[in-house]
Amino acid sequence: MYKFKPKSTLGYVLIFLILLPCIAGCGGKKPLPLEETFSRIEVGRSNATDVLNLLPEKEVLHTESSVSVYNSKGFSREIGIITFNQKYPVVERVVYIQRRSRLVSEKIYLFIQLAVPVELLEQPYETDMRKHAAILRYSQEALINDARPFLEDQKTESLIGLARTALGVGILEFDKRPREAYTLTQKAGFEFEHGTLGTCHMALRQNMENIYSVGIRSHTMVDPLTQW
Repeated sequence: MYKFKPKSTLGYVLIFLILLPCIAGCGGKKPLPLEETFSRIEVGRSNATDVLNLLPEKEVLHTESSVSVYNSKGFSREIGIITFNQKYPVVERVVYIQRRSRLVSEKIYLFIQLAVPVELLEQPYETDMRKHAAILRYSQEALINDARPFLEDQKTESLIGLARTALGVGILEFDKRPREAYTLTQKAGFEFEHGTLGTCHMALRQNMENIYSVGIRSHTMVDPLTQW
């Protein structure tokens, strides 16, 4: 089959300009379906019935105490995992991962909301940084454990892999830069560089009592000419 190959850089630029209007809407700011759904799920408050009524019927996997749902739309992918308390029918943890791809950029968003054990929070930490680092590591462990039952699914494994590496690098950088640790709880979050994902911002929020949220956003630019 004949393949068209531009003979100059100008040819690549013309292709880029022709395709740009067609893909401009991919990965935009409008919330994706699961993103909107998961924003309505609250750890410690939403029960199993509430959650199951919110989730779509397709692309859903179950275990005895958790559910995973996947969605793809255009060049965007998203996955969410909900883990329920084994004693009470309420949500104990929520993991949501989103990947938005465009011709010139790619964005990753990881959100974890979870109930942190009181005994972990009440340890005699020397500084707030040490306490926050412990919460981050507990979140990392929760992400790994909650994803494990679903890793045979390639769609899950791909997105979870991105989330794990983002959180892992973020924690390492956080440990190495104590003078910047205070930014973790600020609006912009703790900024760090990831070799693949580019510039990332990691933030920690206390929602109520022992309920915390960890979020990571990354944004990397892609050279469209190297894709041809």
